[in-house]
Formats: sequence, structure tokens, C-alpha cells
Amino acid sequence: MLSRGFLPRRFKPFIATQALGAMNDNFFKTLLQLFVLQGMAAAHAEEAISQATLIFTVPFVLFGPWSGYLNDRYSKTKVMRAIKFLEIAIMLLGVLSYYYGNIHCLMGVLFLMATHSTFFSPAKSGIIPEICRPEAITVANSWVEMTTFIAILFGTAIAGPLLSFHHNNYLKVSIYCVGVAVLGTIASFGIQKTSAVGTSERFPYNPLSGIYRDLLFLKKQKGLFLASLANSYYWLLGLIFSVNILVYGKKFLGLDGDAGVWLTLLPAYLGIGIAAGSMLAGRWSGKKVELGLVPLGGIGLSVTGIALFFSVGSYWLTAVILVLAGIFGGLFIVPLYAFLQFEAKDDEKGRVLATAGVMNGIFLVIGSILYWLLAVKLAFNPAQIYLVMGILTILVVVYICTIIPEYFIRFIAWLMTHTFYNIKIVGAENVPLAGPAMLIPNHVSFVDALLLSASIQRFLKFVMYKKYFDVPVLRWLCKIMEVIPIAPYEGKESVKTSLETAQAKLDLGEIVCIFAEGKLTLDGKIGEFRPGFEKIMEGHDCPIIPVYLHNVWGSIFSYSGEKFLWKFPKKIPYPITIVYGEPMSPRSTAIEVETRVKAMAAEFAG
Repeated sequence: MLSRGFLPRRFKPFIATQALGAMNDNFFKTLLQLFVLQGMAAAHAEEAISQATLIFTVPFVLFGPWSGYLNDRYSKTKVMRAIKFLEIAIMLLGVLSYYYGNIHCLMGVLFLMATHSTFFSPAKSGIIPEICRPEAITVANSWVEMTTFIAILFGTAIAGPLLSFHHNNYLKVSIYCVGVAVLGTIASFGIQKTSAVGTSERFPYNPLSGIYRDLLFLKKQKGLFLASLANSYYWLLGLIFSVNILVYGKKFLGLDGDAGVWLTLLPAYLGIGIAAGSMLAGRWSGKKVELGLVPLGGIGLSVTGIALFFSVGSYWLTAVILVLAGIFGGLFIVPLYAFLQFEAKDDEKGRVLATAGVMNGIFLVIGSILYWLLAVKLAFNPAQIYLVMGILTILVVVYICTIIPEYFIRFIAWLMTHTFYNIKIVGAENVPLAGPAMLIPNHVSFVDALLLSASIQRFLKFVMYKKYFDVPVLRWLCKIMEVIPIAPYEGKESVKTSLETAQAKLDLGEIVCIFAEGKLTLDGKIGEFRPGFEKIMEGHDCPIIPVYLHNVWGSIFSYSGEKFLWKFPKKIPYPITIVYGEPMSPRSTAIEVETRVKAMAAEFAG
């Protein structure tokens, strides 16, 4: 079943509504591309497709502020239903345009379709955190992305066979688009009703000034802005991947004439991959937003883009590479969407998502211009375009990891924990989703900080023994993680400064983690907890969360066998459990926290 008690019961009509919309969009666009490629503009296909692409991208920029306002002002359920009725009218205009065979009217319909999507997208994304529990957001997004791209796959793939069945009668095939729009409208009436959140903002009558104001608004929220930038680059890359693939197939794979059905399947392979990657992202993320998957997805998109340069002449190798590109695309995009939905305030969610949509639109416009520049002005062939985009994506991934080092840290933590460890997490709901808290775990291995970082949603600020902090290999990593070094051997003033730094982190609403034993265990037993954290907690009313790292003793990074690292792992991946206990009073003493962690250890030892 779709929810199994985790997702809301009326999530299926929502999935059906958005999937049918995605299918219809891509069905109509593929039909138009084939109309261009096989008929009216075959001699100048790249130029005609680049023009159509530019027309499709403009509404995402132009109407973004209006979309954000409406989705914050009114119920997102009602907004979606109204837009679905609009879709029926647009598809009827599409049928009329095919009846007259007028390419200019079809371009106008394409513009209206993009306008429809501009208003639907923030409603679709914004309703998820309104109807789902916080821990279900990533899973919900993975289902949305998977079903969306299965719908894209089906909508893209079915255009060619239907044309063949109806003997290339575009008018008859376009009527199917009306039927899909009607089905989507019917499904929208099963979506769970939501209340209007309301907004104090005035309607942005001038969309251009509204765009500027919304971009400034989002830029002030650094995490959301940078995530939106990364998300927008994905749409730029996806645009070029998808519009370039049909020309690639025609020129390098000999797909023309009777092979037209195989040509229309090429974008579908991307859809298959994105659907699989989206579900994989949900599985690997668990109950948190796993930003560590973003660099992994970016690396994969780089490699597959470059690989398409070398796969010319082989249909099935190209198909495999496209599926892999889609998988990495799903890993890239799902955590970014989930992060935007999770981090945005309730009364600003529509505005944030619509502004992110505006940024997507701006990057789509840039992408369409870039495609025109590469394909038309510079006369690059489709394989060369993929090579350029693969190299460009490498630079983008490096840039992301430079300006948002948390993504890189989460990537390292995710890679290590999914390579060497199989982590079971218990009690993650005991860690607050917002506000300050103090985590106090037992200390078993050199990678405990990475294990903890990979197991919960929020970024942790660790207090670490300064001698480890100063190790050349670790120092750069510790700086990125904003580790707070502490050095008792440097005297009381040095310790006082470190504790005050930790207090300042709590004041900023961060989670501070301190290994109260002060050292790694050398025998697998929990040592005496030192009272340093009591000083940090003075004047703070946030909870203390006891944490027990179970079964980490015996892994290659522990002192099991009386040596660190230089031993063969007993099992890969090594099974461990991280247990987050119920919150304790901020006035809890070191003895009380030590007793609680030992009690948790005794419980799991049994």
C-alpha cells in the first residue's frame, strides 16, 4: 500500500492528480516536438525546438509572484482544483490548433500550459508538509517524484505509438490530452482539504517588481536560497538533457521513419531512472532530509553526461546511460525539494516554493538560451552538448560543496555509514526539529561524530578534544563542521572560552553534542561522564538528549582488538544501533545522564 499508516490516507488522489498533469504536459510537448521534427521544421529542428523551449520557460518567471501569493492566500486544494479545470480548457485549445495545423497557435498553447504548471507547482509542493507529518516529508516527495516521472515516461512514450496507430493524425491524438485533463480534474476532488494559511502580503500586481522582492526575500534565508539555486540548476540540466535527446537519437542512433517509436522512448528512459532514483532517495533518506545525496547525484549526472558523448551509435548503451542519469537526478532533486518544504515557515511556504519556481523559470530560460547558443549559434552536435553539460556539472558540484559545506559533510557521513555500517535508529523523534538541545552520547569510535551526523535531520555542533582537532587530515573537516575544540591542558581560560562558544551555539538555536566521557573507550565499557556540559547548560532551558551507540564496539574504527583501524572488519556493512533517549531536564547532572545512558545500554544488551 502507498501509505502503510505513514502517509495520509487521501494521499493517493493527490498522487493521481499531479501524475496525470505531468503525463499530459509531456504528452502534449512530445507531440509538438514530433510535429516539429517530422513535419513543419525538420530542416531546422534545433532552432524550432529551442524557440518552443524558450516559450515554455517564460511563464515560470513571469507569473511566479502571482502563483506564490495565491497559494499562500487560498487553500492549496482549491487552487489545484481550479487549475485542473483550466487544464481542460487549454487542451481544448490545443485540439483546435492541431485542427488548423497552426504552429503559432500551438506555441501559444505551450505558453498556456507552462502558465498552468507555474500555478500548480507550488500548490503541489506546498500541500505536502500541510498533510504529512515532518518525518514523512522525504518519503512523500519520493512518491511524488517517482509517480511524476513514471507519468512523464508514459506521456512521452505513448505519443509515438498513438501517432502510428492513428496514421500520424495529430488532431485525433491531441484529443487524448483532453481526456487526461478530465481524469485529473476528477481525481483532484479526492484530495484532502486544506485550510488557507493566509498571508499579510499584498497582491503583487507588477510581477516584475514582485519577482525582485521575492528573490530578495529568499536570499535573506541562506539555506533555502542555496537549495533553490541547486534545484534550479537541476532544471536547467534536465531541460537540455530532454530537448537534446530527440535530436541526438535522430542524428546518432538513426531513429527516423519507422523507428520513430524508439525515438520517443529515449526521454522515457530518463523518466524510468528518475522514478527509481526518487524512490531510492526516499529509502536512503529514511525519516530525514538527507542532503548528502545531493553531491552524489551531481557526480552521477556529470559522469552520465560525459558518457553520452561516447555512446553514439549504440541505442541500448545510450538507454542504459539515460536510465542511470535519471537515477542520479532523482537522488539530486528529492532531498532539495524536501528541504525547501521542511525548512520554510508555514505562512511563507507558498511564497518560498513559488520563488523557488521563479528561480527554476529563470534557469529554464537560461537553459533554453544556452541550448540555442550551443546547438544553433556554435553548431555543436548533440553529443558535444552532453559533454559540455557533463563538464559544467562537475564545476557546479564542486561549487555547491564549497559554498554549502554541510552538503559535503552529509555526503561524507552518508557514504561512510552506508559503506561500512548498517544503522538502525531508535527514538529519533526525541530530538527536537527546531530549537536548541544538548546531545550526550557514549564515545566508542573515531567516527562517532559522522555516525551521529548521518542519523538525524539537523546539523550538530560537536565539542571535540583539541588534539584531535589539530590533526592535519581532520582539521579542515572539523572547521567545515564548526567543531568546538576544547583543551583542558591549556588551562582554565581556554576551557572557559570553549564552553562559552558552545553556549553561544545553544543561544543560536543549534544542537550541541559533547562526548562527556572525554575520551574513547578502550574496553567497550561506558566510562565516567565529566560535568563540563553542566556548565554549558547554565542559563539554558533546552533539553538534554542521552544517546547510546550500540554495537559500535567491534567495528574497525573502535579500539576493539587493541588497535584502531588496522584490522579486518567482522562484517560489511557492520550493524549498529543509535538510540536517542527521552529528553532529560536541562539541570540534569553528569551522574544522572551517565546513569540513563548505561540503563539504555543494559536494555539493548538484553
